[in-house]
Amino acid sequence: MNIGFPQLESLVVRRGLCTGCGSCVGICPSAALSMSRVYGEPMPVCTGVCSSCGLCSRICPGNDVPLLELERHCFGRNRKPALADLGVYRNSYNGYARDDFIRKKGASGGVVTALLVHALETGIIDCAIVAGFNTEKPWLTEAKIAASREEIVDAAQSKYAVVPVNMRIREAVKRGYRRIALVGLPCHIHAVRKMQYYGIPRDISVKIKLTIGLFCASQFYFEGTRHILVEWCGIDKMEEIARLEYRGGDWPGHFVVQLRNGETVTVDRHRYVYHMLMPHYKRDRCEMCIDWSSELADIAVGDYWAPQRTGPDYYGTSALLVRSSAGEEVVKSAVEEKVVYLEDLDPDKLCSSVGFEMKKHGAAYRLAQRQQFGWPTPNYHMQVDYTPFFRDFHMAPEKKES
Repeated sequence: MNIGFPQLESLVVRRGLCTGCGSCVGICPSAALSMSRVYGEPMPVCTGVCSSCGLCSRICPGNDVPLLELERHCFGRNRKPALADLGVYRNSYNGYARDDFIRKKGASGGVVTALLVHALETGIIDCAIVAGFNTEKPWLTEAKIAASREEIVDAAQSKYAVVPVNMRIREAVKRGYRRIALVGLPCHIHAVRKMQYYGIPRDISVKIKLTIGLFCASQFYFEGTRHILVEWCGIDKMEEIARLEYRGGDWPGHFVVQLRNGETVTVDRHRYVYHMLMPHYKRDRCEMCIDWSSELADIAVGDYWAPQRTGPDYYGTSALLVRSSAGEEVVKSAVEEKVVYLEDLDPDKLCSSVGFEMKKHGAAYRLAQRQQFGWPTPNYHMQVDYTPFFRDFHMAPEKKES
């Protein structure tokens, strides 16, 4: 029996397991699916005639992600058992874009933007599917196909609201692109790897040549953004907004809203992230995700919060885990051409991150709790060890003489 979108909707969407990645929309050969907004959140809906081909169910990362099987397929081996579980990787670095404009424009270090621009200009890729903002409604996020340096740079910085990046995949192929890069969160990458593992749809899966995954502690409901805009910024009419940035201004980046009347409203990052979004508006599906460092991406990138690198002129640096030969090729070329500056990084230092604790321990424990009660949960086909272990959070306890 073929499984079409009605079954996917019943088993995944209506059970709270949809990640909002947009993959089902992006691979539907009948163009029968689209992304709508329900309670302000992107959600797939059937707006055409479903052919029951089953593609959307096969590649959906909402309820089934055979993580170790996909890892073996991508990298030829599985991760080594370790408490500090970061997946398979060849090299670990931290660094920044050498182009000062790109570095300041990025969320922290500008490495993702710099690597994409370099890959585009050297012909490694011919476009990148990235997260941006809607042109007509600039307070809403939107997936973009970037085929120029300007378009890639314009999509820099973090987006703290769901972006169905994968919905643009088939569109990119139809527009003639054959060497596609995709930047996404772990769930976006999970879907891409399922496409490549199953070889479906082949006309799409073989054209994705590079995946850059972002470290992800959680994604947030747009409702959190709306509350910040209304309650903290005094903006009750979204149409007043000309531009919104979640990591705007000087590093580490703040919530910056430019209004059509020329005014600018800024909310400190630590206030809005740690006192509004993180405690109150984390997406429920994210609370069960055990992948923090985009374990299936060719290159995984995230903020690096080493205190010894802070200072008045500090722009931030990016941490990188290079996992595949494709990722290694891009990074090596970018270093040789002086596009990025990188230095070796002890990967264990990444484990002091709040994101690591939230995903590898908190979410893993929450997943186990929900499973024991029979609640809807994703299946990662692996046992995750959330056992606590000592980590130096840059503030090791002082040892006293007995």
